[in-house]
Amino acid sequence: MKLLFIYPWATDNTRSMCFDLGIISSIFDLMKSYKNIFATLIMPVLVLTSFSPALGDILHLKAPSVALSDSNRVIVATPSQFDPHLKGGYPFIVMLHGWSGDETQWEDDSDLQNLCDTYNLLLILPDGGYDGWWVDSEVSPGRNYATHIHQEIKIWVVENFNGSMNPASHGVMGLSMGGFGAITQVLKYPDSYAAAASLSGVMDITRHTENWHLTNALGLYAEDPDRWESNTPLHLAEKKAPRNSPDMLLVCGRDDFTFKENQEMAKQLEDKGYKIVFREESGTHSHAFWKTHVESAIKFIVSHFNM
Repeated sequence: MKLLFIYPWATDNTRSMCFDLGIISSIFDLMKSYKNIFATLIMPVLVLTSFSPALGDILHLKAPSVALSDSNRVIVATPSQFDPHLKGGYPFIVMLHGWSGDETQWEDDSDLQNLCDTYNLLLILPDGGYDGWWVDSEVSPGRNYATHIHQEIKIWVVENFNGSMNPASHGVMGLSMGGFGAITQVLKYPDSYAAAASLSGVMDITRHTENWHLTNALGLYAEDPDRWESNTPLHLAEKKAPRNSPDMLLVCGRDDFTFKENQEMAKQLEDKGYKIVFREESGTHSHAFWKTHVESAIKFIVSHFNM
C-alpha cells in the first residue's frame, strides 16, 4: 500500500508523490510537531490508496474548496489505460447527482469504468450535498456549489488528473436536481462547456417552492423571488442564446412529474436560438430510467467535444 499526496497547485512533474509505508510514521511525527504549517502548505488532500497513474481506477477522494469552506468528496473515474502524459489532456464530464443523493449515486446508476474506457475520458462525480441544489447559496454560508463546480473542480481535475484545459472538451450532466444543476451551469457559464445533458431535470423550481428543502439553498420564495428566478433554468432561458452556446440534451419520461416543464424548457430554448435536443421517452422519475439513458447522454456530450 502507498500513500498518495495530491497537490491542487502541482505541476506536471510534481502532481503526485508516493511514499512507502516504512516512512509514514516519520511523516506523521512531523505532522504532530508542525501541524498548522503542514495542514496549510502540504495537506489539502490526503488519500490512502493503491492508485497507480498508469492504470485506470475509481478513486474516492477529497478536493479542497474555498467555495464550500471545506474539502468536498469527489469520485474520479479514469480510463483503464490512463496516461498521465496524454497530449492535450483528457476530456471530462462532471456528473451531478440528484436530491437526497451524494457522489456515489452515479456510481450506482452506471458502469463508470466501462464508460471511461469506451469514450476515453474522465468522469468526475462531486458531492452536492443532500439539498445543495448546485447553486451558490446566499442564505446558507459555505454552500456555493455552482462556483465549486464551475471553478474549483474543473481546475482540480486539470491540475491533478491531466484533464484537458480546453472548455470545448468539458461537459456537465445530471439527473433530477443534478439535471437542474447541469443546465443552470451552461446557461450561466456558456463559455465553460461544450455540452450538457439533463435526465429528468427540474427546469422550473418556482413551481416547487415548498418541496425538496429548496428554501435551505434559496430562502423563502416570497421574500426574494428574483433570487429563485435567477437560478431557474426556464427563466434563465428567456434571454436570447449567446453566440456559440453549448449544445444541450433534455431527456425525460412521459410519466415523470417534470415532463411538462421539460417540454416547456425545450420549446423555450429552441425559440431563443439555443442548440437543444429533447427526447421524450417512456418511463418515470426513477433509477431504472437514469440507468437506461446515462450512456446516450454521455455519447451526446462527447459528440460535441472539440479535441
